[in-house]
Formats: sequence, C-alpha cells, structure tokens
Amino acid sequence: MNPTRLDLVWLTLLVATAISWWAAEWRTDGGVTALVLGLALLKGTLVILDYMGLRGAGRRWRALVLGWLAVVLLAIGTIFLLGAG
Repeated sequence: MNPTRLDLVWLTLLVATAISWWAAEWRTDGGVTALVLGLALLKGTLVILDYMGLRGAGRRWRALVLGWLAVVLLAIGTIFLLGAG
C-alpha cells in the first residue's frame, strides 16, 4: 500500500470518528444511531481492507471478515431497535 492511500484512509477514519462523536453529543435518537453504525461500518471496512491488509487477500478471507463486521453491526442495531420499541 502506498503512503498516500494510507494517509487518506487515516484522515477518513479521523473525520468519521469526529462526526460520530459530534452526532452523539448533539442527539441520541435512532437516526444518529444509524449514522454512527454506518460510520462504524465504513471505519471497520477501511481498517480491515487497508490496515489489516485484506484488500489484496483472497475473496473468501475478505468476505469472512467483512461478514463478521456486518453481523456484529446488525446485532447492535437490532438490539438498539428492540430496546427502543
């Protein structure tokens, strides 16, 4: 991976973290929760593909790890929705 891409990924992670923090401080309704979970999906995907190096790995490895991330985030979202209802 070239340093420019890594810097761009790092900056994206930093901005997504700042947006998540700001949104959580601003409001705490379901829309903000969905936004924060969406940003967590983006951040997790970037970490998995770029920092863990799975962008160049086989499709099955990427699918396994990204699938795990999706399952965890769906579980968190479902628990939130069940608790809010």
